Amino acid sequence: MAMDSVALKLPTFWVSSLLAWFAQAEAQFELRKITQDDTRYYHVVTSLDMNTAKRALPIITAPPPTEKYKAIKDFLTFAYGLSDEERATALLSMNGLGDNKPSELTDNMLSLLGQHQPCFLFKQIFLQQLPDHIRTPLSMSAISDYRTLAREADKLFLAGGLDK
Repeated sequence: MAMDSVALKLPTFWVSSLLAWFAQAEAQFELRKITQDDTRYYHVVTSLDMNTAKRALPIITAPPPTEKYKAIKDFLTFAYGLSDEERATALLSMNGLGDNKPSELTDNMLSLLGQHQPCFLFKQIFLQQLPDHIRTPLSMSAISDYRTLAREADKLFLAGGLDK
């Protein structure tokens, strides 16, 4: 006898971080072996707050007969996700480290890429955000892995103090 009902309560949908929310939701589905499209769809629907549900009302009240989960995910991604142009603009208009460590900046930059892979410009955009005492030694570095480069930047950041 197959059991379709599995106890799961997803967190309320994160409009400002939908890719992370879907990654977490899909991890929960995997852990609980939830593979049925309808079940995934209804879990997502029940995790929407009032404003998000209101915006998604057409797909909630009249879901497609098949691939409901894909439909709601695509709808929410289009409604609340950044377009490629918005991601590019955000990357190109970054304004330094702020209160973050270089590794946090790298994480933010990588998250802006979404499903895209970093290109040769990524390192330069990252380096341009760093203070001179960090940028100068790293600009000569042959490190090609962005997370390794960020760890090295963190070391220089911590060694140089916050007053530079």
